[in-house]
Amino acid sequence: MQVILPGNWRTLTDIRGDSVTEADGGTHSSRTWLEVDLSAVVHNYRRAVELASGSAVWPVVKADGYGLGAVEISSRLAAEGADGFCVATVEEGIALRQGGVTQPVVVMAGFFPGQERLLARWNLHTFLFRLSDAKRLTSALAEDDRVGVFVKVDTGMARLGCVFEEGVAILEALENSNRVTVMGITSHLACADALDNPETRRQVDRFRRFLQHPVVKGHRLRNSLANSAGVMGWPESHFDWVRPGIMLYGGSPFFPDLLAAEAGLKPVVTWRSRVVQIQPMPPLMPLGYGHAFTPKRPSRIAWLGVGYGDGYSRRLGNRARVVADGARLPVVGRVCMDLTAVDVTDHPEVRVGSTACLLGSERMASVDIEELALLLDTIPYEIICDIGGRVERHYVG
Repeated sequence: MQVILPGNWRTLTDIRGDSVTEADGGTHSSRTWLEVDLSAVVHNYRRAVELASGSAVWPVVKADGYGLGAVEISSRLAAEGADGFCVATVEEGIALRQGGVTQPVVVMAGFFPGQERLLARWNLHTFLFRLSDAKRLTSALAEDDRVGVFVKVDTGMARLGCVFEEGVAILEALENSNRVTVMGITSHLACADALDNPETRRQVDRFRRFLQHPVVKGHRLRNSLANSAGVMGWPESHFDWVRPGIMLYGGSPFFPDLLAAEAGLKPVVTWRSRVVQIQPMPPLMPLGYGHAFTPKRPSRIAWLGVGYGDGYSRRLGNRARVVADGARLPVVGRVCMDLTAVDVTDHPEVRVGSTACLLGSERMASVDIEELALLLDTIPYEIICDIGGRVERHYVG
């Protein structure tokens, strides 16, 4: 067994006499960490700006920037000229303000009773999709409080959007308010990730129809419909401002039909873990929980300091690959809460203290979020959002 000490870590050898390399200049002493490439985020943002063709671009940084760091990403994109930012909750908006973000911030999932004055205090906009919320907001605000709102109508998503009649009623209720200003109308696309689905054009038509209502036309509004799929595939959905999300983080909204690289997007995340032990295994000796893997030959098994407690799914056992020593190596046995086994038999250069790449590329080998999404029968969004809080985030680029 070899022990890794914190700080400027170095490895110690036990009685088996494994030869090891002192590693005082290692990049990180962590057991597992993410490297978030902010220059790749900027590249993908510029791609969104290019495709938006003059519409304002408000990056979506909810769920802590899809798990990658909302403040760090927003700060970098603010320097690139982002017009505003979208979050899901009031708490996420406050976190951006506390992190120094000064651009407009809109809360897309609305607010709860008791949060009305927080919107004003932290200069947050919000989506409104209930007349009762509009009335509660106006009554809860103090005389000198000011809040901007976007009325969200349902054009086919059937989620957090009001029917057209209620949307008109909200506009009329706020007509003479000096505390609440209606800034625009929004809706959300349900099927834009399928380019052959006619529902998106129907939603665009319904949205335009609502914007032509006499009460709506009487306001000077800035309206928004497009998410990443809308930005990339449906120019008729762009309107005044767009809300790109997954495309900023290196994922294609059209996965698996169109991959991120084919769409001109760059990968943003590299996820690494360190080898904490090398386990010699004789043939036919079963390994780990449930004895889910049995080597057929004398083997070397590297145990990585990462597991499903970090968001590396248990379902990846005996299925996934990681990159180490410039090669794609198989994950074997069941992924544990804190540890994952990899067969490194043919790669003697992999030792205690070596790093393996769970997501990203090294030399000519790679594992991308789309590969993991296919293995787990999910979408790229979930891969990065599920990476846990105890995985350190480091920013490059």
